[in-house]
Amino acid sequence: MNKTLKTTSITKFDVQGRKLYIKLVWKNNESDVFHIKIYDGDATWSGNFTSELLKKYSNRCEETESLYIQNVKKYLKESTSEEVNYDFAVCRDHDNKASFAWKKKYNDSEGPIFLVHGSVPVHLDTNAESKEFLLDFLLEENAELRNAINSLNKKNEVISDDLVKCRTELEKFVDIKTSLEVSLYGKFVQLLNAKKRKIQVLEDGLPKYTDSRDLAGDH
Repeated sequence: MNKTLKTTSITKFDVQGRKLYIKLVWKNNESDVFHIKIYDGDATWSGNFTSELLKKYSNRCEETESLYIQNVKKYLKESTSEEVNYDFAVCRDHDNKASFAWKKKYNDSEGPIFLVHGSVPVHLDTNAESKEFLLDFLLEENAELRNAINSLNKKNEVISDDLVKCRTELEKFVDIKTSLEVSLYGKFVQLLNAKKRKIQVLEDGLPKYTDSRDLAGDH
């Protein structure tokens, strides 16, 4: 997957009945955390979530900056999450300015409440970006995912082959083990029978030995 796909994501949001496609390009430099592009019908809006906004909202939410960024990535990639609400509002005094916000659910003593976890200001683009970019991006991402799936399938085939070999070797080991156990048991039985026969011979000879001693004593 190329560098652009690694740092770019596109998610569809349903905000108060308004279908928005949001493209995020993660910058993670000294001035900006990510760039946002909102596709709203035939119009597009652009803005930046700056390092200053990062400090502001991470402090307000009592999260470290790294944890805050991690949560933002999750919230802005899972538009169907039940723990987050989204809002897109155009300024009343300036119809070319708006804000996109995400609100996290918190459990209060009186019940769950949603508080702003973050918000980014955006402005209306003079020249709207074509939605063809979305199609190109998704096609490229789909191709990358297919390649990843093919790679995983090949690895799975290798693992399956290794598993079959292991099972075959295990079956051979079990057969050898069973054969050795049968052989050892047979030898043990033979040895036991031989000892029994030897004991029997000794027991049979004991009376004769006793009688011969008694006769010798009489003389």
